[in-house]
Amino acid sequence: MRILIIDDLRDRSAWLKASLELAKFHVVGVLAWDQVDDHSIQAASADLIIMDADAPGRDTLEQISLMSTTLEKPVVVLSGQNDQRSIQEAMRAGVSAYVSHEIQGEDLSGIIQVAAARFSEHKRLRDELKEAKNQLSDRKLVDRAKGILMTDHGFSEEEAYKRMRSMAMSKGKRISEIAEAIIFAKELST
Repeated sequence: MRILIIDDLRDRSAWLKASLELAKFHVVGVLAWDQVDDHSIQAASADLIIMDADAPGRDTLEQISLMSTTLEKPVVVLSGQNDQRSIQEAMRAGVSAYVSHEIQGEDLSGIIQVAAARFSEHKRLRDELKEAKNQLSDRKLVDRAKGILMTDHGFSEEEAYKRMRSMAMSKGKRISEIAEAIIFAKELST
C-alpha cells in the first residue's frame, strides 16, 4: 500500500515514515501542510493518506473532505483532540480512522487496515446510494413520459412503456434517455 504523510513536525513524520516502512508499507511522500494542494496530493499517487490534524491556521476539515471524497482516498487523522465534537466533525468530513492518542509502530498496520476497510465499505454504500437515486430519477422520467404518451396519444400505460422500450432498444439508448426526449419534445410544443 502506498502512503502519503502530511505533517508539519519533522521528527514525528520521520518516525512515522520509518515505522511504516518497517511494517512493509511504501511511503510515497512526506509533505508539510504548506506544501499541500490538489497537485501535490494527486502527484503522490497514494492509496491512503495519514495526516496530522493539530497544526493551526488551516481548514483541516475542508482538506480532509477533499482528500476523502474528491480524490477517493482513505484518510487517517492523528490528532491530540479527543473531544467528541472534533471526532464527529472529522468523521463527517470523511475520515476513515481518527487516532487521538499516541501510537506505537506496531499499531500502524491495524489502523491502516481498519481505515482502508472502512473507506471501502463507506464508498460501496455511497455508490449504492448514488445508483438508487439515479434509478429513482430514471423511474420518475419514465413515468412522466408514459403519462405524456397516454395523454397525448391515448396509449395504455403498458403500450406507452412498450413503445419507449422498443425505441430505446432500436436506438441503442437507455429508456430514461428516450423518456427525457419525450419530455423535452412535450415542453417544446407547449
